[in-house]
Amino acid sequence: CDGASAPAVSPEALRQQAAVCRAEGRPDEAASLLAEAVRAQPTANRDQRTAAADLRRELASLRVAGDDLAGAEKLYREALALLETAPRGSDEAIINLRTQLAGLCYRQSRLDEAAEFYRSVLALEVSTLGETHPDPLGTMSILGGLELKRGEFNEAEALFRRQLAGVRKVHGAEKRETASVLDNLADVLSRAGQNAEAARLRDEAKRIRHKLCDEC
Repeated sequence: CDGASAPAVSPEALRQQAAVCRAEGRPDEAASLLAEAVRAQPTANRDQRTAAADLRRELASLRVAGDDLAGAEKLYREALALLETAPRGSDEAIINLRTQLAGLCYRQSRLDEAAEFYRSVLALEVSTLGETHPDPLGTMSILGGLELKRGEFNEAEALFRRQLAGVRKVHGAEKRETASVLDNLADVLSRAGQNAEAARLRDEAKRIRHKLCDEC
């Protein structure tokens, strides 16, 4: 799998060679081939930009695996810029890249930037999938926990209440999923000094779990 001595080949062929190297446990060779594919891939139209973004995303995943977070972030940002150039790439791909960037910012303790990325992810998920789809409901939980970590109690409470309404609509008022959100909301209220309401929500979550156990 010698990319250096191989004749000039297409970006897709380089990508396939990289996949073989990666499967054989040779990530450095795979990264070299993907970097060559990135350089060779044109970006003149939407389809080409999508292919260029995918190559950068694959190379970024190798950078993350090698703990090169700065290198991965650069590639993810380049990929995102390509997809957000008009005419835009798919919403699903943009959501994926923004989620990856949020996670990288979080791992580097850049919580404000992580929260901003997650907010953009949530807005796009809601607009494309709807308020009660599992993906935005999951993002509400992640972002709610992040806002709690940042000490933004009002924002965290609003997100968990929003998630609670969606989970109740999807799963029902007395399901384990609802109890879990009640516990998360109680944690926020407790941190914010609303101890009586927090205790009430925890009791409600406990009652739901006991009821479900009794029904088993």
